[in-house]
Amino acid sequence: MTPSETTLSSIRVLELASVLAGPLAGAALAERGAHVTKVEHPPNGDVTRSWKTKNESSEGNSSAYYASANGNKSVVWKDLKTDEGRAWLEEAFADHDVVIENFKTADLPGFGLEAEALASRHPHLVHVRLIGFQGQSDRLAYDVVVQAETGFMHMNGSPTSPPLRMPVALMDVLASHQIRAAVLEGLLARTAGKSGFFAEVSLEASGISALVNQATNYLNAGTSPHRNGGLHPNIAPYGDVLHCENGFVVLAVGNDRQFEALCSVLGSAEWAQDPRFAVNQRRVQNREALMELLQVAAGNWQKQVLMEKLNGASVPAGMVKSLEEVFESDSTGARELVSNDDGQIRPRAVAYRVQCFGVTGDEPKTKG
Repeated sequence: MTPSETTLSSIRVLELASVLAGPLAGAALAERGAHVTKVEHPPNGDVTRSWKTKNESSEGNSSAYYASANGNKSVVWKDLKTDEGRAWLEEAFADHDVVIENFKTADLPGFGLEAEALASRHPHLVHVRLIGFQGQSDRLAYDVVVQAETGFMHMNGSPTSPPLRMPVALMDVLASHQIRAAVLEGLLARTAGKSGFFAEVSLEASGISALVNQATNYLNAGTSPHRNGGLHPNIAPYGDVLHCENGFVVLAVGNDRQFEALCSVLGSAEWAQDPRFAVNQRRVQNREALMELLQVAAGNWQKQVLMEKLNGASVPAGMVKSLEEVFESDSTGARELVSNDDGQIRPRAVAYRVQCFGVTGDEPKTKG
């Protein structure tokens, strides 16, 4: 597909958010063509400017972490607690279509950000607020805390390990997608004649929403997940890792036909007829015995050779890659990178491409 067309070039976004969820949503809107103005408090700005790894230069007021969510924006340095800053902000409200913010509740009146009051002054604005915990508006909500309190850390890790956080700020990433959806819903509502749109997104609810089948397994079947090294509770072998001669391959076998193909590739087609493994639920029940057999069979394979055979047999699987492998030249990872204005490289915040084929005079397919 050709490079993506931008479709939000008429939209102006005022980003009053910091850290990751709000800024990542702003970066995504900017990638789609929106003009995003990020407001930072002088002299230090967004706290993530100081979140440097041990290998980064201590010079300068930016970091790789900051770069991950703050490309393609216009940065304005303003102290919004001053009279001059508040006057500037009120003018900015009138001049933008969207405002994204994550201020504490106690600070909202001082910035003119109380939802109903802001909507009455600027009914055109699509206003999206990020909070941490629902019903606990002033509680500090760092990603790892939300991972802990929404069940993710309880599930993540091996049976012998303590609870583990995901190695990215997953709750922020999930909330970022909720923010984007709220912004686009607000803009769509505005085209339908609605005004004063306000949405409140919480990190906590974003995490709970993402529990999907783990939540329904518990709510409907009473199955409470425990740390199992990433194995899927409903499917086997899915999430199970084969240790090859030079690395790892993860399996994602979703049906009996795929399991039969896996057994054939590994030279043991008879396993697919074994009553312990013939159907998915039996494989889940006898997972330990199954994996002992699969591990022995995979131990002498090179991971690249095994992957070629599995792909050829339509067995869903993947090599466990390091970041060096993910972003090696000519890979999809390498093609999904962009450069910020300051030259810092980051993955795209938007993972889809758009083409507009210029169809005109098309009537809606449904009638109201």
